[in-house]
Amino acid sequence: MVNLTLWRKSLLAFGVLFTSTSLMGGCVTPKPGSPEAEIAKEEARIDATENTVEQLPDWFINPPQNDNSVFAAGTATSPDIQLAMDKSILNAKRTLADRINGLMSSKMKEFITEVGSGEDTEVVSEVERVTSNLITEVNVAGYRQAEAKILPQGKQYRAYVLLEYPSGSANKILVDQVKKNKILEARLRASKAFQELEDEIKRARGS
Repeated sequence: MVNLTLWRKSLLAFGVLFTSTSLMGGCVTPKPGSPEAEIAKEEARIDATENTVEQLPDWFINPPQNDNSVFAAGTATSPDIQLAMDKSILNAKRTLADRINGLMSSKMKEFITEVGSGEDTEVVSEVERVTSNLITEVNVAGYRQAEAKILPQGKQYRAYVLLEYPSGSANKILVDQVKKNKILEARLRASKAFQELEDEIKRARGS
C-alpha cells in the first residue's frame, strides 16, 4: 500500500517549490531605479502609446469634408474630465480658425484674379489689407460639436472632439469685411466670384 503520509508530505514540498519558482520567475517587483525597473517603465510607456493610437477615432484622423461646413478636430489630456474636454475644444477651435482663414484667403485671391491684379495695384493692396483684418478678427463662435470621445489614459482622461462650422457663416464674415470698404466693394461686386459668394450666403440663410 502507498504510504499516504509520505505522499502528502511530498505533494506539500512540491507545492512550496513551485510557488517559490513562480515568484522567482517574474512576479517579483523590480527595485525602483534599477535597470529592470527602467525597462519595465519604458515597456509600459510603449504599450500606452500603442493603445492610444489603436483607439483614435476615425474622424480625428480624417475629418469630414463637404461644401457646406468646415471641420476641425482636437485632443487633450487632464486628470479632470471637464478640463480635458475644454482643452480639446480650445485646440480644435485654433485649427478651425486657421482653416476658416485659409478659406477666406482663397476667396480673396479669386476676387483679385477676376478684377485684374496686374492692372490695379490699389485693389490688390486693399484686398491684402482686408485679408489681414480677417485673420485677426475671425470669429468661430458659431461652431457646433459634431463628435466627442473620452478615454482613460493612465491616471488621466484623453478627450477627442470634432467641431463643425458652417461655411456660410465664414462667407458672411468675408462679405461684411469687404463692405466696410465701399471702394473695394464697388470693384468686387462686378466679379462673378463675389456674386456667387453672396448667392451662397442667401442659400445658407434660406436653409
